[in-house]
Amino acid sequence: MSRSILLVVLLAVLGCAPEDSSMDAPDGEPSLAVVLVIDQLTPELLERYDAVWTGGFRRLLDGGYRFSDAVHDHAITFTSPGHASPTTGVVPARHGIVGNSWREWRDGMWESVSSVADPDSDLVGGSGSGSSPRNLLVDGLPDWLLEQRPGSRVVSLSGKSTAGVLMGGRAAPTSPTGDPDARHVYWFSASNEGFVTSTHYREALPDWVEAFNRTIVERVTTEDCWEPLIPEEFLDLSRRDPAEYESDGVHIAFPHCIDDDAYRGAAHFVTRTPALDVATLELATEAISELELGQREGPDYLSLALSATDRVGHEWGPFSREQFDNLVRLDLELGRWFERLDQTVGPDRYVVALTSDHGVLPLPEYLEEQGMYGLRLTSELGEAYSEASEGLAPSGPEHTGEDHAAARAELAERLERVEWVEAGMPFELLASDTPADSFVTLYRKSFHPERLSTRMANHGVETRLVEGTLVRATGTTHGVPYLHDRSVPLLFYGAGLEAGVNPDPARTVDLAPTLGRILGVSVPDGLDGRDLLSP
Repeated sequence: MSRSILLVVLLAVLGCAPEDSSMDAPDGEPSLAVVLVIDQLTPELLERYDAVWTGGFRRLLDGGYRFSDAVHDHAITFTSPGHASPTTGVVPARHGIVGNSWREWRDGMWESVSSVADPDSDLVGGSGSGSSPRNLLVDGLPDWLLEQRPGSRVVSLSGKSTAGVLMGGRAAPTSPTGDPDARHVYWFSASNEGFVTSTHYREALPDWVEAFNRTIVERVTTEDCWEPLIPEEFLDLSRRDPAEYESDGVHIAFPHCIDDDAYRGAAHFVTRTPALDVATLELATEAISELELGQREGPDYLSLALSATDRVGHEWGPFSREQFDNLVRLDLELGRWFERLDQTVGPDRYVVALTSDHGVLPLPEYLEEQGMYGLRLTSELGEAYSEASEGLAPSGPEHTGEDHAAARAELAERLERVEWVEAGMPFELLASDTPADSFVTLYRKSFHPERLSTRMANHGVETRLVEGTLVRATGTTHGVPYLHDRSVPLLFYGAGLEAGVNPDPARTVDLAPTLGRILGVSVPDGLDGRDLLSP
């Protein structure tokens, strides 16, 4: 979907901005900041189902200050960079998290590196490898907060290790005062049937997390099957159901049950249903109680990366009946959670910043049904890449000079001859600051010369596919610079902030400096993001 079409839809639904579209800083400092990142949530989904919201989404949309033209300011829109950029206030080229994984040149070859993998740490709370922010190159809002306000506490919770780790900051687990409760980072592990952390943060789970884990899977799977809660009069807001192009072509309609062969027991069922976010919100409630978040001098920081929308969206698509029901349930759960926050912290003592790590491409088969371009690729992409790069050796940072540059330029031209390749970009172009089109500018913000995030990067060329082209055997995905992947919600709610809609352009890198101001935290100079509170 083009940017212009989406803006028309957003402005039509949201209406005009209020006469005074500036947002004033709240009177007094909030005692708790909640950074709420809902994985794969798009503004289009919030507007499409607006008539159904009665809980948390209703509260945020009606009472929050929204930026209706908010985007990620980088090209490669995957989960890891999408969580690191709002937290640090800089683009992936600077914070270094250029993808969920990337390749680094070692001993004459490119080796794969996962964004939060840490071979020097172990998993705590189960078996497996540990994770840490060792690959994150800059500090973020949690680090600025702990450095300036040593009595504050940072808690980061998620259904995924990447999101939990990258939104928790990169500094040492304890505060300058040595408070062992200064930083808590946990994520859900299906294989270990509960929330885990790593030895980077602590040597053992706190007693309250262990007690929570003993019953959490049972509590969030009281029903053996996932059945829809969508009010019948709103069912037609989603696309036709069932659709044979969803999921694996078999599990395409409700009910979805624990004993289906698509799942491997209750814990894995949790990770692919709305139950994952219920578990994360319940742990957040426990953390607020046990650590007295927002109930001390503070201010404290709580990041919640809710992952179910992404898991459901990848499998069934953004406009599916499953995604609709997932969001209906999340709206209700968030409504209840905010009510608990009102009771424990106080309705005027916390602030919420809402965004998403990326959007998503609608299923290409659905796009075709709507008369739009949609193409699903599987092996074709690899075959085209192999043919175009035949005879070329991997190209690393040490391969400089005119001959190598000419070879990369030739490869880019070969790739552009493929009908579904829109552009080939040699790394000489990405590494330069010469004038370029907006897409090249976005790719430059995702480019780190020592961390290459796509397959053809091995040969020194980045590629951009035609919009609507999907490389995935089933379901759908994201990762490209088009607006369907870059457009995300961005709003601030609570602690004296007035409701309103601002149509001015905003970027997710603006979240950290804006929230920093609300919290009374000084932010570093030279960020890519700006304080949206400033005139």
